[in-house]
Amino acid sequence: MAASSRYRRMQRTVPLLFALLVAAFGHLVILSAAADSGVFPPFYTRALGINYGRVADNLPSPSSAVALIKNLQAGYVKIYDADPQVLSALSNTALQVTITVRNQDISNISSSPTVAEQWVQANVLPHYPSTLITAIMVGNEVLSDYQNQATWLLMLPAMPNIHASLLNHGLADSIKVTTSLAMDVLSSSYPPSEGTFRNDVASPVLQPLLDFVNRTGSFVFLDIYPFFAWSANPANVTLDYATFSLDRTAAEFDDAGLSYSNMLDAQLDAVLAAMGRLGFPGVNVVVGETGWPTKGDENQQGTNVPNATRYNQQLVQKVLADPPRGTPRRPGAFIPTFIFSLFNEDQKPGPNTERNWGLFYPDGTPVYPIVLSNDAPALSHISVPSQNNGPLPASPPSPVSPQWCVVSPVAVAQVDETSLQAALDYACGAGADCSLIEPGEPCYLPNTLVSHASYAFNSYWQKTKAADATCDFHGAAVLTSSDPSVGDCVFDHM
Repeated sequence: MAASSRYRRMQRTVPLLFALLVAAFGHLVILSAAADSGVFPPFYTRALGINYGRVADNLPSPSSAVALIKNLQAGYVKIYDADPQVLSALSNTALQVTITVRNQDISNISSSPTVAEQWVQANVLPHYPSTLITAIMVGNEVLSDYQNQATWLLMLPAMPNIHASLLNHGLADSIKVTTSLAMDVLSSSYPPSEGTFRNDVASPVLQPLLDFVNRTGSFVFLDIYPFFAWSANPANVTLDYATFSLDRTAAEFDDAGLSYSNMLDAQLDAVLAAMGRLGFPGVNVVVGETGWPTKGDENQQGTNVPNATRYNQQLVQKVLADPPRGTPRRPGAFIPTFIFSLFNEDQKPGPNTERNWGLFYPDGTPVYPIVLSNDAPALSHISVPSQNNGPLPASPPSPVSPQWCVVSPVAVAQVDETSLQAALDYACGAGADCSLIEPGEPCYLPNTLVSHASYAFNSYWQKTKAADATCDFHGAAVLTSSDPSVGDCVFDHM
């Protein structure tokens, strides 16, 4: 998960219905149809990466963190800014480094090539090549942020502006410009062959974005967490399927002549299908984030050390298999993959899982034993530290992951303001606490009908869902696992 929008994990919307839920399958893919040979562009070595997030107040120094990364035998690292101390600590390490243009900086960079040039001069040139920067991520899961939809289109000039600056300095072949997408960019992901992007971003944003990535020989980071799809419906999605624990010859299901034995492959292929529908089956894709939490709230099933150990260690073995395994849709392809995350980060908001994705505690102690190389022991030889997790549930209870009821992205485009206002008025009159969207209150800003309606819809649904109330409002609302809270405006969940 990315560093700022934490809840990101829950950000991959996992709808209640099983079809959409296993459709929470959605997002990541693999190389292009032209990449059947499994040859990935040379800017990624055959290794695994690690996400070095720093949303915490108790982390060790960057130099200590880099020492841990090297001990993990990671090949590359992603940070969610361009912090000079971190970049200095990464110098002369041979680690391939991805830096990030923060979401809040995209607007300025999109406005002028001069601003982009200044950003590159400040954040790239002082460090490269001693720090082996190989990618610049322009925004982190921008298309998941409905509170800042204006930024969606601003990525389109921002990315070429950064690329143009790199061209001016002769670095465009060495440093690729990219962005990251979360699973909720898909409106359909099950079965994988039916993978489809959301209407609100497919043509206006993703088509030109993929064209840019394709023309510049870059790639897209895609963040996928089988944990969320499994935890949202464990009765229909098996834990073994979610954690690579099925025999590779034992298919969980078949789709269009392809057999799937693990959830990650199905999610990857769903995105490939979606890209193909836009005319870009060959765009390179990197798994930008994936992992499994070691701890959660009492109502969050499967969040324990054994499951996290199994998922990540099996992931390492899958990614580094020789020859590469790829996916059913792209057999034999090497797919660069970053594990989330290096540390447990104590300042992330949201459920307890958000603070427990790390491979290390802040003091540098491993949460569980793992290395990101072929030196990793076979899973049967891993000694999992006891943390009173209890036995793995054979059939976990029904999910109770947090969900919120908000205005549907489709409704934004298709529902007129009069109807949306009527739905808002109904929610407020039927029991929603709408006092916080009054002028001067925490949820008044942004002062938009969509924002106010989302707050009212959620307030109403949270209070009435125990009585089987639905999140619908005549098609204007949809459930999401991405916390819509902004600043002091907190959307309740019960």
